[in-house]
Amino acid sequence: MSNQFTTDLIGLPSFQLSHWDKTTETDWVVTLTPNPASHLCPLCLKESTNHARPGYRLLRHRFIPSWGTVWVRVPVYRQRCHDCQITWTLEWDGIPYRGTATFAFRQMAVELCQKRDLLSVSKQLGICYTTLERWYYQLAPQLLAKPQDHLTPTMVCLDEFALQKGHKYGVNLMDAQSGHIWQVTEGRSREQVRQALMNWPFATPPQVVVTDLAPGMAETVRGVWKDATVVADKFHVIQLFSKSLEAARKRTRSRGTHRRGRHEQRLLHTPPDKLKPEEQEELKAWFAQDPHLERLYNALQHMRTVYAAQTEESGKEALQQWITEHLTSPTSAVRSIAKTIVQWRQSVQNYFSFRVTNAPIEGTHNKVKVIKRRAYGYRNIERFKIRIRLECKPAI
Repeated sequence: MSNQFTTDLIGLPSFQLSHWDKTTETDWVVTLTPNPASHLCPLCLKESTNHARPGYRLLRHRFIPSWGTVWVRVPVYRQRCHDCQITWTLEWDGIPYRGTATFAFRQMAVELCQKRDLLSVSKQLGICYTTLERWYYQLAPQLLAKPQDHLTPTMVCLDEFALQKGHKYGVNLMDAQSGHIWQVTEGRSREQVRQALMNWPFATPPQVVVTDLAPGMAETVRGVWKDATVVADKFHVIQLFSKSLEAARKRTRSRGTHRRGRHEQRLLHTPPDKLKPEEQEELKAWFAQDPHLERLYNALQHMRTVYAAQTEESGKEALQQWITEHLTSPTSAVRSIAKTIVQWRQSVQNYFSFRVTNAPIEGTHNKVKVIKRRAYGYRNIERFKIRIRLECKPAI
């Protein structure tokens, strides 16, 4: 092995490489010698002398998957000041005062834990799980993006997610442009959401906030961030039709195999132009037996054409036409959806001005589920928040 290569690999400028040995098939030990230097007394700042006591510390320093663990042997220096009559142990750069791993090894271990569970990393490195856990949650918060280093997001996505499904819920605030989650708050009540918005880490609030169709969420945003524009998420509007279609399908097709039910769901939720001719004929025969289901299906396709509008003016005009046509529909489900859209009309129209949805945060919540399942749940919610912010998209 090249001496220069080993020196660069070790990366401890306070030491010189003395020699290295291979102790096992996977472990290497590098003996280090401190660079010549004078060590001053911390009290009188005069030069001290070394006790010359023999002693070494053995610490993990590097881990190379195809090579093994690299240990460093570092001498222990005891210094004495003859004027002050005090004795102390020297501390070296990169070497902790206590412990069996250098700062570089700890940092490397934390980086290995990204998008992995701690147990598999602890087995790979051959260290105790609780030790790795302590290192990770000591160093990981330092890796979080700091608001003072970034511009204030102009558009954010606001949505709730399950911390412990059925028991605890939280709210995420995500930059709609970069996809980075800036804030994770426990609770989803109006008061808890209001506190979350008031604790927004930036000095100024965002200009646009995308929410679902929960009235409490939108009203709370308008109450705290009075100048912010609320946009109703497009996919939650489409979801109104999807749920009604599924309820109508179950009423008329209550019996059948699971495979048949999946086929019927695909027919109802897939745009007509993406269906095969025989599937379109199957739908026509189905609608001939159920005119209410046909009206609901046609209302969904009409809403899709509304969202396909290219300009803000055409979008608002198309939305008005949709409301006029379906508000007095003979089908109660269509009328109910139309009344909901009338209540959210301004927020729905705001989509055509900003063209932003909650799709980024919905995709991130799938990653949150993976993080939670990988660890079989989190008892410490604060640690769960750190994982969410670190493992989802970084701030740009």
